[in-house]
Amino acid sequence: MQSASRQTPVNPLQHSANILFASLNSLLRGVDGRVILLRPLHQDFDHQCNDIDVLLSQAQRQQLLRAAFAKCLGREIHCRIQQGSPSKTRLVLWTLDASQKLMIDLWTNFDQLPLHRHHCIPADRLLNALTESANDKIPALHHLPPDIDLCLLIQHLSRKRKVLTKPGVRYRIALACDKLKSWPRESVPQHLPHDLLHSLQNVANRLPQAIVITPNFIAITDEYLLSRLANVPGNRGLPILERRKRKSLLTGIRIAVLRGRSTIAFIGSDGAGKSSVVSAIAEQENDVTPFVAKKWYRRSLMYQLVSGVAKRLLGTDRDQFDSFVSIPITLRALTASWLHTIIRSKRQTPILDRSVATFLIKDRKTDLPCISPAATWIEPFIPPVTSVLLTLPHSELMYRKNEMSAPGHETYQRLLFEQALRQQPTDIMLLASLASAQSTANLVARLLRPDSMPIDASLEMSQSRKAAA
Repeated sequence: MQSASRQTPVNPLQHSANILFASLNSLLRGVDGRVILLRPLHQDFDHQCNDIDVLLSQAQRQQLLRAAFAKCLGREIHCRIQQGSPSKTRLVLWTLDASQKLMIDLWTNFDQLPLHRHHCIPADRLLNALTESANDKIPALHHLPPDIDLCLLIQHLSRKRKVLTKPGVRYRIALACDKLKSWPRESVPQHLPHDLLHSLQNVANRLPQAIVITPNFIAITDEYLLSRLANVPGNRGLPILERRKRKSLLTGIRIAVLRGRSTIAFIGSDGAGKSSVVSAIAEQENDVTPFVAKKWYRRSLMYQLVSGVAKRLLGTDRDQFDSFVSIPITLRALTASWLHTIIRSKRQTPILDRSVATFLIKDRKTDLPCISPAATWIEPFIPPVTSVLLTLPHSELMYRKNEMSAPGHETYQRLLFEQALRQQPTDIMLLASLASAQSTANLVARLLRPDSMPIDASLEMSQSRKAAA
């Protein structure tokens, strides 16, 4: 008798997608406390087109982004971080070959309240009402109780003016209403007035047949939601509603002036391959213009005169001199950068071998690089760019250019990451180390091509095409 064992073929794309889901679950496991999944993930969820809505506190968001940075350093994934408003951050995870991606929207509050347009519910208030239930696909994500989930759904559909007759919206409504109807009685909070819960149950019975969200539905769910959260033990004495934080006037001006004028800046340690990648991209892309950022101040006659005198009298090289006069050269470079950005053609995208903001990092070749104290008031005036951080371990950096110690390299990469996160609007790509500059250039060109629009427009378009999962 001849026996043969047949193995089920593994879909490589599905395997890559599972790696991304596992990476996201690992990132969420490293966050202190639990995190909320705002939208259910149905069976035909397409991770290439749809995104995952997550609600978490600001401290948890910072922990999550730092954990993503660590995974890029460990050569596990590539990622991109975009933030156009204080309450929402877009995190995109890619596999190392960039064949698969996973998009996650990180929300720090719920601001889709039709009756309170200038207020929001902070994530902490909703996190205090969490149950122990977790998502099957991403176990680190938790679900809200059915009553709160239905209230948020109705408020969201009304605020966004969603069409209730669409199949995806119908599915979400039916799922939320069925969960409330099958909610165990022992889980129902005893402190709520019976008439409020009865009114919400009536809404759940009528909503699946409704074609519009009526004002009565909005009023009932708004009153129930605020009363329910106010009686959660962790929320006692805390205001449920807070004023919405809007982007600053300076950030709005920067976005308006730079709309359609994107700039890409490569950042990383000396020897990370910034100049090589810039040259490789310029050779294969016709609509980019390479530029050496240091020329914005080193071409100055005053700089050449003063640095020459300092070299003769003190024996300092240019890097030491630049660290000593980091504030004047940054002011000179940001002025030239603004002029270059405004007068250039929108068809050409400049790619810089470093960002202007990095000039504020002093003593970068020592064990203790640091940010200039003046960075707090200078950084908001620097033109925002799409920062591409080339991460690599110190063991690999030594073979390229042995000018930085291991502690100095680690600290410098962290300072670059935190500095790029402070930029408003934020747009930073974290790339794991690849074999060559050409492969990195191909990866950057591939990742930037579909997302070449400004940050705000990209986020708005992603919302408009978001499938109601």
